Amino acid sequence: MTDRAARYRATAPQCRPPGPRLCAFCGAARNVEVHHVDGREEHTDRANLAWACRSCNTSIGAALKRAGLGRRTHQFNAAQTGARSLGQWVTAVLSMKGQSQTMTVPAAVEMIRATPPERRSTFAQDIWRLRRQRHTDKWGVPF
Repeated sequence: MTDRAARYRATAPQCRPPGPRLCAFCGAARNVEVHHVDGREEHTDRANLAWACRSCNTSIGAALKRAGLGRRTHQFNAAQTGARSLGQWVTAVLSMKGQSQTMTVPAAVEMIRATPPERRSTFAQDIWRLRRQRHTDKWGVPF
């Protein structure tokens, strides 16, 4: 199950925490969302759910991470556009693979994740077209 599917399942009416939609940790009524007590979104038992404001949910998630508990989710941020050009894409890929110091690995991974799949496919096609033009389309020859 994807992270997004787990989030949607947790907010389904039958999987919502009991009680009013108020943060169980600070009492806030704004930006309240479902919080997973054990930090694992796939555990949707009502006993594992509580209402939490976004601030408390984020703080608790960071505390769970420091304690080695829970599971980090990979969220797609639609506001991010990812790599906008083939050059940015290649820079991110080489940085992620440790073959370039242009970007940090976390920044490269974030850019790759934020790049829509259709654009990734276009970049792959562009890379192979360039490799064929340069006659570097054989295994083991870098582009």
